[in-house]
Amino acid sequence: MNGVKYLMVILFVVLASACSDTRQGQSDKSLPDNPENRTVVATRYMEFMPPKDMLHGLASRIVQSLPEKNRKAFMDVMQGPDMEKLVYRITLDGLVKHFTIGELNAMVAFYGSPEGQSALKKFGPLMAEVMPQIQQEVKKAMAELPKEPESQEPQKPKAQPAPPGPKEQKASPSKK
Repeated sequence: MNGVKYLMVILFVVLASACSDTRQGQSDKSLPDNPENRTVVATRYMEFMPPKDMLHGLASRIVQSLPEKNRKAFMDVMQGPDMEKLVYRITLDGLVKHFTIGELNAMVAFYGSPEGQSALKKFGPLMAEVMPQIQQEVKKAMAELPKEPESQEPQKPKAQPAPPGPKEQKASPSKK
């Protein structure tokens, strides 16, 4: 499941970076921005950015962290037609839900260009280089957080026995 989450994060990072290109395809400029038209343009986008390729790339990275005995089964699932269809549908639905026709056209224009294809090839190595560094910095930042909330938690139960004093006061007047 973490592999699918990682795939979606990478997909959306790539998609977000493509949105910075404002060129739009001429053929769909006048189309109304609705789910049906978005689906047409998103399908064209996925010709340049096939979810199957991203799924296979992700699987080849994840499989290295698995025990040897589980690797073949994992790859069989990740490269199977059912998973490919599922990832294609999930990706298409996400594109249609989150992007306008203009944004989708910009992504088609970018990834359909030689520069876009070149940039796409560089994203895997880029992420492989920066993610470990980012993870290290996040761990370092988390380690530097004050530890006061954790040390105060055990003290709260010790402070709770003191409040029964008022109960003793109620009991005292009845004894007199």
